[in-house]
Amino acid sequence: MTHDDHIGYALDLLDADERIAMEARFAAHPEAAALQESVRAALALLELARDEIVPPSGLATRTIGRLAAELVETEPRTPGEPLAKPSGLEPIRRSVSREGADSRSVGGRFRLDLIVAVGIGLFAVGLGLSFVNRARQSSEVMACQNNLRMLHQGLSGYADTHGGRFPQVGTEAYPTADTFVQALKDAGQCPPGFHAVCPVAARPDSAHAVQPVSYAYSLGHRAPNNAILGQWRSTDSAAENDLIPLSADYPVASAAPGGGPTSGHRYGHNVLFMNGNVRFATVATVGVDGDDIYRNQYGAVAAGVSRVDTVLGRAGDMP
Repeated sequence: MTHDDHIGYALDLLDADERIAMEARFAAHPEAAALQESVRAALALLELARDEIVPPSGLATRTIGRLAAELVETEPRTPGEPLAKPSGLEPIRRSVSREGADSRSVGGRFRLDLIVAVGIGLFAVGLGLSFVNRARQSSEVMACQNNLRMLHQGLSGYADTHGGRFPQVGTEAYPTADTFVQALKDAGQCPPGFHAVCPVAARPDSAHAVQPVSYAYSLGHRAPNNAILGQWRSTDSAAENDLIPLSADYPVASAAPGGGPTSGHRYGHNVLFMNGNVRFATVATVGVDGDDIYRNQYGAVAAGVSRVDTVLGRAGDMP
């Protein structure tokens, strides 16, 4: 019994006697039954993906044709010599009459074609699923970036009416990082339609805990007298406004302080900078001079030691 027998059984391509023989072997050999189940499960994936991924018309036929043409052009053989048996395929041993030899040959070629076709199909499905996953991830990253740009509209409007200063946390009214959203609401600057949760984390099937506010926000920095100061627009150095982050969705586990909950983006996190730019980063060291934007210069999740020592805190973090 070979693998093509298992594939033929799963696709209902065997005749009645062959199916009876296969079923008898399944009953006598549990390992054969287990192999058949794995073949059935693999082929079931093709059926599940059929409605979601539609390959170009004639792709399998063109691919098989190209493979066949390549074999014919590159296989060295003398005139009249048959093609070599593909490695890894065992001959089908059955007691047949000479009259059935042609039928067996046709059946063997059919099964070989079937194996090739199934292999190409599995490969195509793998490529298709990979493309779908990447497209979905790209769409989710862009949705989160648009959400952060909307947030910047509210932060910028707040600064316009508060002397260039952005909402400050660590106060009695707004003690933790996530309360910056409430500060925007109290000032009438929360953009209509803005949700303080990354669209990925908000999905019902997300494996990440959904907080009322999932975006991290600046914890500010400590003044020489140890008072907490929030961020503000720089009028002396516009370049700083381009480099200092204000908010972000929490990063991947490799960058998250203490191994805490992470964002839903698989390879990184979106960062909102003071000038309104949003960039996707795969590391946490995207602050001024390569500063870790989730820890201060002492490695703590707390207020920075200077204005450019950026620290973004998540829900519940305090300066």
